[in-house]
Formats: sequence, structure tokens, C-alpha cells
Amino acid sequence: ALKRSTGNQGFQIWIDKLRLWLKEQTYADNSLLLIESSSWEKLSSDQLPDDDVPIWIAAQRAVSRYEGILSPVGPRGRLLRRLLTWTGLIPSLPEATIKSDDETKHLEGHVRPNFLPRITLANIWEPASRESCKNNIWEIVKTSFRILFGRSTLQEPAFQELILLYTDENDQSEKKDKSEMLPLQLKIYEKIPIPDLPVVFPHKKLSFRILDTVRLDIATVIGLLAYVVNYKFESLASSPSAFLLDIVAISALLILVFRVGLGYKQTRDRYQLLVNKTLYEKTLASGFGSVYFLLDASEQQQYKEALLAYAMLLCRNKYQVSSRASIRDTCEQFMYEKFKAKIEMPIDKAMETLVRLGLVIELPTNGGSSVIGLPCSEAYDILRSRWDSLLEHRTEQGDMV
Repeated sequence: ALKRSTGNQGFQIWIDKLRLWLKEQTYADNSLLLIESSSWEKLSSDQLPDDDVPIWIAAQRAVSRYEGILSPVGPRGRLLRRLLTWTGLIPSLPEATIKSDDETKHLEGHVRPNFLPRITLANIWEPASRESCKNNIWEIVKTSFRILFGRSTLQEPAFQELILLYTDENDQSEKKDKSEMLPLQLKIYEKIPIPDLPVVFPHKKLSFRILDTVRLDIATVIGLLAYVVNYKFESLASSPSAFLLDIVAISALLILVFRVGLGYKQTRDRYQLLVNKTLYEKTLASGFGSVYFLLDASEQQQYKEALLAYAMLLCRNKYQVSSRASIRDTCEQFMYEKFKAKIEMPIDKAMETLVRLGLVIELPTNGGSSVIGLPCSEAYDILRSRWDSLLEHRTEQGDMV
């Protein structure tokens, strides 16, 4: 009967439709991963400024890196998708690739940020490999024991500060038919590990880990199978006590279902408790506090950049700086050599701050400009007089009030 049903033409048509539906669902959920090379070729310099190209490239690469984390598909869906991909029922998704000759130009050097490499157990055992030990068996054994019984420190990459801007789901449903602007919510978190990124999202849906899902599902299936196999259906005529046994069996089934449901609920409550604890400990500011925090952080960053540029100008003979471009390159190289930090120095904003405070003098030259920094004594006098004038102005306003 199974051979006749599988050989039926209607059954084959149903299988083809199911395979096509699975393929469409997979590509629809991951449409952001399908980055065509033609989209990059059509992107001209008029559409995207040259300074924004590295950000655009990093955003396209981040899609494939964070797709598994940010995907709304639960662990059962991921397991099913992997199984269907392994069996060949649905095709595997291509990696996000960007074909461009200018990509290396924008990503080379010490001024461009890079992604943190993924560290696995294979990297820990890399010193004990044949290539590292040059096929020396004794060295491989010694290194293996040293790694096995030694202490290995793994540092999980995390976001130092994470800003979340979103709209409330309830307000969005209420004002769906209206043209009013939805109120924005702002929160700032600190030290959020990359695997825990979905925890901070407001409209998140909790999903079990694959290990917990498999453990709970297997316990449920085995319990139900054991009940069905051990339960014997008998008529009341052959065994008058069968009615009592049926009551006992049904009670056992209800207890089993209650325990399974309670296990799922306890696991979900434990997840919710961990999420609430993480959000409480990691929250830096929210609401208007976030705005004040951002203003303070931006002002502090602005004056740090100005201070770094001014320090390079004080060491004019050492670093050979004379123009804005040379100051920018020197600052970026200094941060990389001293702190191994890859930054992109906004030299124009830093120079505007220094010129506004009167700490530097910018003289026009042939085809550019030359920047000269004032000595520390003169800069101290200028800043002191500026602060005194601000304090006097503030005092006069207070007296008038």
C-alpha cells in the first residue's frame, strides 16, 4: 500500500508543492542574506558618499553574522531547517558576499575596524598541532598535556555600550490607522554579550535553548509512548475491574501531562527571570536619562578628540604634522600603536573645536592649510580667561534673577 501511494501522481505533485513552499519560506525569512553583486555595482559614488562605504560594507557583513541571533525562528525551527537542508529538500543559503575592487581599499590599514574572530576549541589546541610542533611527537604530547591541565581564558565578545531606539508595540497597534508619529523609546545598556543580544529587544519572544528543547521534548515523547504501550484496552464484559483500571490509567495520563506542562512553564519562568535580571543589571539609562547620557558622552568624546589632536600638534617636530590630513593619520596611528585600537579620527570636528577655543592657528597655504598649535602656557591663559568670563556671565545672570 505504501509503494502504491508513493507511486501515485497526486502524491508526487504534493511533494513537489511542499518542497517549493519550504524553499520559498526559507528564502523569504532570510531575504537580507541574498545580497547580489549587481547591487554593489549599481551603487555609485553619487548614491553613497565615500566616507559611508565602510559602514555600508560592515552593515552587509553583519547581516550574515547576526542572522542566527536575531532570527525569530525558535530552536525547533532551526533544527528542522538544518535537517531539511542536510537531506536536500531545501537548498542551503548562500553567504553574503560583496564583490568590489574598492572594498580592500576601504578596509585596509589601521584606521578601519574589523570583526572579532570566532574562537573555538580548535584554536585552543592549535599550539599542539603538527604544524606548530613541526611533526615532533614529544612536543605534541607535552603541549597537549600543558593545554589539557592548564588554565585557558576565553573572553566572549560583547558590546561595551548598546543604544536601543524603538517604538512601543501597544502604541503601534492603537495608532495603526492614524497618521500620528509614534513616540520613540530610548534605552542604553552596557556590556551585552553578542549571543545575548536578543535579550535587550523590547518585542522579543523567549525561546528555549536547543538542549532544553530536546530534553523536554524527548521526555514528553518517551512518557507518552510508555503510557500508550503499557495501556491495555479491555472490555468491561471480560473484566469487571477494567473500569477501575481505566480510571487509574487516565489519572496517570493527566498527571503526566500536568508534569510536562509544569516542566515547560518552570523552564520559561527561569528564562524570564534571567532576562529580567540581565536587563536590570545592564541598564545604564532610559528615557530622558538616556538623552542626558548621550549628550554628556558626545561632549566628552568631542573634547577627547580635540585634546588628542592638540597633543599631536605639541609634538610637531616628533610626528611631523602640519596639515589636517597628517594630524588625522598621526592620531590614528598613535591610537593603534599605544592601545591597539582601530579608529577613524574626525579631524574636522576636532580642529573646529580647537579653532573655536583659540588654541590653534590655521594659516592658508598653496593648495591647503598649515596648522600651528599654541604652547601650553598660552593655551592655559586663553582657557582660564574664557572660563572666568563664563563664570562672570553666569553670576551676572544670577544677580539679575
